[in-house]
Amino acid sequence: MTVLSARGVAAESAIAFAGLHQLLRPLAAEVDALPAVHRDAIRTALGLSDSPCTDLVLYTAVLRLLESVSPVVVVVEEAQHWDPSSLAALRFAARRVSSQQITIVLEGSAPLPVDEDPPDEERAARLEARSADAARRGGIASAAMVLREAARLSPEPERQRRSAAAAYLAWKSGQPELARTLVTEATPERHDPSVAPVLDRLHGLIALGDGDQVSAHDHLLRAGSEPGLLFMAAAAAYHAGLPLAPIASRISRADPTFGEYAGLLSRLTEMSSTADPWRLRAAAPEALRASDAHQWLWPLVLSVHGPSPRAAYDFGRSALAEFSANGMHAVLVLPALWLAELEFDLGHWDRARARAEEGLRSTEDTGQRARRADFHAVLALLAAVRGTSCLPEVVAARDLAVPLHNHLAASRATWAVGLSELSNGNFRSAAEHLTSITHPFVARLASGDLIESLIRAGEVAKARAALEAWLPWAAGSTSPLVQGRLARCQALLADNDDDRDKHFTDSANCFDDHPFEQARTQLLHGEWLRRTRRPSQARPLLRTALETFARLDAAPWASAATTQLRPTGGARPHTGTLTAGTLTAQELRVAQLAASGLSNREIGSELFLSPRTVGYHLYKTYPKLGISSRSQLRTLNLDRC
Repeated sequence: MTVLSARGVAAESAIAFAGLHQLLRPLAAEVDALPAVHRDAIRTALGLSDSPCTDLVLYTAVLRLLESVSPVVVVVEEAQHWDPSSLAALRFAARRVSSQQITIVLEGSAPLPVDEDPPDEERAARLEARSADAARRGGIASAAMVLREAARLSPEPERQRRSAAAAYLAWKSGQPELARTLVTEATPERHDPSVAPVLDRLHGLIALGDGDQVSAHDHLLRAGSEPGLLFMAAAAAYHAGLPLAPIASRISRADPTFGEYAGLLSRLTEMSSTADPWRLRAAAPEALRASDAHQWLWPLVLSVHGPSPRAAYDFGRSALAEFSANGMHAVLVLPALWLAELEFDLGHWDRARARAEEGLRSTEDTGQRARRADFHAVLALLAAVRGTSCLPEVVAARDLAVPLHNHLAASRATWAVGLSELSNGNFRSAAEHLTSITHPFVARLASGDLIESLIRAGEVAKARAALEAWLPWAAGSTSPLVQGRLARCQALLADNDDDRDKHFTDSANCFDDHPFEQARTQLLHGEWLRRTRRPSQARPLLRTALETFARLDAAPWASAATTQLRPTGGARPHTGTLTAGTLTAQELRVAQLAASGLSNREIGSELFLSPRTVGYHLYKTYPKLGISSRSQLRTLNLDRC
């Protein structure tokens, strides 16, 4: 077993990475053996290289180094005298150890009070330069503390400026409580109009991640008209359930080059975007291209509810990699949250769970209670669809979200309860919970589940009223998720068999990228066909739904599919074996072209069919082949049918 020990020295507490320099000295050979990105990060932190580094890359490098020498025990005595950046690196590692092979012990006593020194601008300027050097080496936490000391030694007005700058560094490094303290220290005794916008900016940024979302919105709007700040104000408004159109209008007036972006933002909760995130980034206004964070955040959030969730997902993964490489701790959780939500929608549930759990760790590291509520809400939805208890995550989400006016997270948690009740057959309870959702956008997203719950509870008149109220918004959406849910509800409430069959078919066609929703449609379609004594037509739909639910580990839904499938004589899942009579000639040709990678439009051009007809043929083909998605066509030998 490796034992690493170090002792804090008060005189070195303001020197970035002095603690790590002492602790890691015996591991020079192991540092050199690390992958280049991690080796270089540690060498930069220890002053052995001049390459710039970010805090997140360095923290990860320290974790990988400790893993490479495990089992290892790390003991730091007098930890209160360690520099903040070294402590941050060890605490990051401590929260992420995946086994009992790494033990980290921090020992220490309360720090001694700091004596008051008279103003000394020369010494303060030297400390400010040292802070800048620490930030360049990835020690943003230490940079904040050093700059705070510089502010303490500064005369007015430099004290206010340096305190505000230190508060921004503290926020950026994920220390909201320290940032709040520094904002207080930066606040002048008498109101100074020149300082007020800076303080509003800081108050707003801190509150966005770790405070009241309405307060964050108000502070950021008062901070000025810079589009980046207004975008963050829109993020706060989105979570608080406030309107986005006034903010979008203000952005457009402040900088007309943001006109397209502002228009998309104003329609964000209408889910009517047609934007491609890569095109948006390529055509970004010059002011946006200058921002490492916003050139990724804007295109992602403006396309996340659009017609191509998979394109938004791919873009989001690239954005997250960029943020990780640049150590942007304070904004890292935003794309991670949106990715977890996309993974839930796209059926990548294991990835969504892992990302949400990592999000909880990250928000603990960076002190972002509002975003922690969002990740708990994602985990609540995942538990609901998989049939495990969602209540622990629901309670955690609500306990964090409600006091902070994060109505988005609280409403998603309520949606999870309603979805859980629906999946377990408690339809009246499901409808009650879904009706109680307060966030307007989440209420619209959950309307499909509400309508299904009301129908199954025998409240058909209420279901029709809910559909009528939802229809104008849903019909205007470009999201396949919304379009598919709308068609499914229309099928459930259709007045004749032809309309019902058509709506079910349209619904399933919308869900090529949403396997869970597609399987729900197939289950309802198959259930209706079985009730109307068409078991041979119901069987392949129910079998495919069962296979999808089983693959997703959606236990209550798989049970429901099994219950419906058994009376049709199809209790055993289909093996996918093909025979010459399985498909019609037209279906076979469509399937072969789809398997080769052609889109519906390209197939239509080849066979002189409309894209909708191509989609209809594929919808009829999948159950016959025992598959549930386009990608599975490539695993079949269609040439032998």
